[in-house]
Amino acid sequence: MWNNDNDNHVILFFDLGTRKIKFQCIKPCFWIPPSVGCVMFCCDGAIIGNPGAAGFGVVIRDHLSQVLGVIIGGIGISTNYIAEVYAIIGAVELAIEWKLQNIILNSDSKTVITEFAENKMPWFVKMRWLKEVSKIQSITFWHNLREVKYAADTAAKRGIKLAAGQR
Repeated sequence: MWNNDNDNHVILFFDLGTRKIKFQCIKPCFWIPPSVGCVMFCCDGAIIGNPGAAGFGVVIRDHLSQVLGVIIGGIGISTNYIAEVYAIIGAVELAIEWKLQNIILNSDSKTVITEFAENKMPWFVKMRWLKEVSKIQSITFWHNLREVKYAADTAAKRGIKLAAGQR
């Protein structure tokens, strides 16, 4: 109900009463492309249920905002947190495969970004992370709102349909 005359007439006619609504606040969202020589990996995990079928998606962009590639992966039954972790691991492994030296890891999960930035990731991916990160010159961690990375979110949702370990 937005308190206009038409709404009020309908509510009174059907004797519906009123209820409070939660007003949405508008947050500014923006996306900054990486600097020249850097490649950005926009990472996201997705899940149906928690725990449930999980997948991840990573969209790779250059300094001109051009998409260089997309990778999706299936995780199987997992939690939202684990899906976000595997998105970061998948991005770093792809960076090594492509022989990239300066990367930006961008995620909407502040917890995962903070943990990886402080080398406090989960034990089951720590050895994979340390092995791969030693081959990269610089890694920058960025946290963005989910609305900024809709392409990675869409890719992650497609990853849910893949079998565990499939890319």
